[in-house]
Amino acid sequence: MFDKGFSAGPDAAASDEPAAGPVDAPGRVEAMLSALQHLGHVGVWDLDIATGTMWWSDGLYTIHGYPPDSFPASLDRLVANTHPGDRAAFTEQLHALITNGRELDVISRVVRPDSSLRYVHRRGSLLRDSDGNPLRVCATSIDVTDTRVLESERDEALVRLFASEARYRMLAENAWDVIWTMSLDGTVTYVSPSVQRVRGITPREAAAQTLDQIHPAESVARVTAYYEALFAAIQAETELPTFRGEQQYYRKDGSIMTGELEVKPQLDADGRVVQILGVTRDVSERKRLESELQRLALTDDLTGAYNRRYANEILPMAIKKFHRYRTPASVLLIDIDHFKAINDRCGHLVGDAVLTEFARRIAEVVRESDTLVRWGGEGSCSGRTLLHDAGSGGRREVAGSLRPSGPRRRGSHCEYRSSGNQCRRRS
Repeated sequence: MFDKGFSAGPDAAASDEPAAGPVDAPGRVEAMLSALQHLGHVGVWDLDIATGTMWWSDGLYTIHGYPPDSFPASLDRLVANTHPGDRAAFTEQLHALITNGRELDVISRVVRPDSSLRYVHRRGSLLRDSDGNPLRVCATSIDVTDTRVLESERDEALVRLFASEARYRMLAENAWDVIWTMSLDGTVTYVSPSVQRVRGITPREAAAQTLDQIHPAESVARVTAYYEALFAAIQAETELPTFRGEQQYYRKDGSIMTGELEVKPQLDADGRVVQILGVTRDVSERKRLESELQRLALTDDLTGAYNRRYANEILPMAIKKFHRYRTPASVLLIDIDHFKAINDRCGHLVGDAVLTEFARRIAEVVRESDTLVRWGGEGSCSGRTLLHDAGSGGRREVAGSLRPSGPRRRGSHCEYRSSGNQCRRRS
């Protein structure tokens, strides 16, 4: 929790069939995306690296102060809406993500049409094709304006309360975030009780831990580099660095907690460093929501296969790769015979079960390098499988493995037969 150890969704297709039962799967995806973006003040965007085209979610338009789809989404517009003082940092990190794969993680000010400012935390990752080439950037933008205001007020309050140990203790003991202090010889002098809530250990146990007991190796390296820079600046009497970033922490049960850590050296009236103050906020749930947003944007909620939006991105790339490198690729279009009759006679719940089983069996056959996509929407069963590096022989091999061969044995397949108004499953 603290650091120590140093001294000095897809579009649903229209359907003529009446709605039956709960909201359809594509509808659930769109509803979940909308609710998550509204509740978390989150926007989602992705960038096609090859073509430069972008997609913005409704939540991103809202963060920027515009009605959804009020103008075509573009990278130029995203940069133009960024405060001039923050554009360089954002574009440099985006370039580093595309060229080096380094994660995008930057807070930028967005200028709205009424000239008001919003602080936006932009995080993004790089998606690659089967050969490891950059394909697209998938990112989230979180409006953290209110959080920044609260943090500024919190920091000002902490500085004022340092003069009174009793008042400072009262604030720290009741803080939701974990607050800790460390002397210049590396001794942890205080850990707030909230460490037990987020990591499952007592303040005494936390204060006695080494860096390796607190963090996984990657986080240890980051905080080590910061402390080296901090103590070098103290000795050289140069500007003191601060630290703000996400770190991973071990919980008592061995699981990982993601925390947003901020570290600031505290100065006395003469400008000398007297101790180090750290504040850690548990953002594990926020990270989970970000991951879920990205998953919902790329996959079909019912089958777990990729959705049509993702297919529209990778198919042109496969064609370009063929023209440039002559690397073979094939697309298999797969459908279920009489699927509409299954929905009509047995109901949509049975239809969903058939689609899910259909996708599962295909996923068991295709290779890891291939891509399985549900191409259709509501009431549709059509799917596509992109076979990378597969010529005519490889295509026939995969397609042949999808066909049942030999005598059917009990338990090897299932059928749905209708009798009157009832639908029965046969194995």
